[in-house]
Amino acid sequence: MSDILSTTINEAVYNLCYKANICLDASVYNKILSASENCKEEETKEILNTILANAQIAYKQKRPLCQDTGQVLVFLEIGQNVNIKGDFIEKTINEAVENCYQDNFFRKSVVKNAVFERTNTKTNTPAIIYTKFIEGDEINIKVLIKGGGSENKSLTKMLLPTMSEEEIISSIGDMILSAGENACPPMFVGLGFGGTMEKAAVLSKEVFFKHDFTKQETDFSEKIKKYVNEKAPKKYLNCYVLDVKTASIPTHIACLPAAITINCHSDRISCCSIKGNDIDYYHRIPEFIKTDRDNASLKEINTADIKAIRELKEGEKVLLTGEIYVARDMAHKKLKEMLNNSQTLPIEIKDKIIFYAGPCPAKPNEIIGSIGPTTAGRMDKYAVEFYNMGLLGTIGKGNRSKEVIEAIKKNNAKYFTVIGGVAALLAEKVKRSDIIAFEELGAEALYKLQVEKFPVKVEI
Repeated sequence: MSDILSTTINEAVYNLCYKANICLDASVYNKILSASENCKEEETKEILNTILANAQIAYKQKRPLCQDTGQVLVFLEIGQNVNIKGDFIEKTINEAVENCYQDNFFRKSVVKNAVFERTNTKTNTPAIIYTKFIEGDEINIKVLIKGGGSENKSLTKMLLPTMSEEEIISSIGDMILSAGENACPPMFVGLGFGGTMEKAAVLSKEVFFKHDFTKQETDFSEKIKKYVNEKAPKKYLNCYVLDVKTASIPTHIACLPAAITINCHSDRISCCSIKGNDIDYYHRIPEFIKTDRDNASLKEINTADIKAIRELKEGEKVLLTGEIYVARDMAHKKLKEMLNNSQTLPIEIKDKIIFYAGPCPAKPNEIIGSIGPTTAGRMDKYAVEFYNMGLLGTIGKGNRSKEVIEAIKKNNAKYFTVIGGVAALLAEKVKRSDIIAFEELGAEALYKLQVEKFPVKVEI
């Protein structure tokens, strides 16, 4: 038997959470870099180079790559000859996650109960833990940081067992394509087939750590990738998906469970092995390169210049300087409740710009933590009323509903988009940050920001 201390497991999980949130593994960085080097489309190249620049900023400044520091998934492989000494292993893992997120000012995004008590645990725990036993006397730990935007576009589906490979490819491929901008492409995709519904779903996440693929699995992954990239929107042609990994296992004769896990361009994984009480980490730091990002030609507009903002055309890229507000799901819900109760809002909506975001906490020497856009569509239930009240613009990612588009056009307002998942880079554009209301909501509080040369695109 081999003794492994719970304190060693605690140290390993803490460091894996830190590494995954701060630094892209070299394998992920190099896939993005390769896509940029081979890209012919100017807008796509700009997006890829911005993602690469964000990765370098995050690593050098020790900031999270994305403001959504996600739900922590831990995959444990415990050798049958291992004796764990110390605290209960789940308690150990959750303490490591809580301490890492607290010490490093990562955003806490876990609520106590999905349906009945959606209040933040303020610890980013409990982690989701999957455990299996293996031969030997070591423990393997694999950590996946799962952001909400891409997870919302992940799915399971029970396919017909008589479907041909071509039919499966087109069905799965179309589901991946439907993820769109909300999943922050270019994306990394895990596919799990077989078992039962829940087994396929777990398999689609485990596959991100897998290396020993069969030739059939590898060929299938390449066919999916080719299918998706050839049908992708022009902006992401041939690089909508940067990597696909597939695992297929036995299943019931009447079933063909299929699961798709979508990871954004920040494919945040990290793993290690523990033998005795020695930890061997497998996370590789990239060789960062300087990327070309020229914003000098973009028009800079002050957010107080209402006339100039109203005159902007769809497709224009500009730099915003001045005052904007930050509010996302729960802040919008509270604002709506105040309106329903005829209460005075903490801000004047008219002629203001709201950024749909939830930043990481700021370190003592920072103005704000990493900050980036969340999915705008989740705020559509409030947006029509706010635009009709005179809201000048919103900033987010993804598509808007038909009703919101009509409200934006009717009020000569704007919907701006910004590249998703480049939160370390965007934090540099914030020169002042103040919480205006709903401080109890943490990352979902209402903020007022002073920004300088904040890069956006006029989507609507």
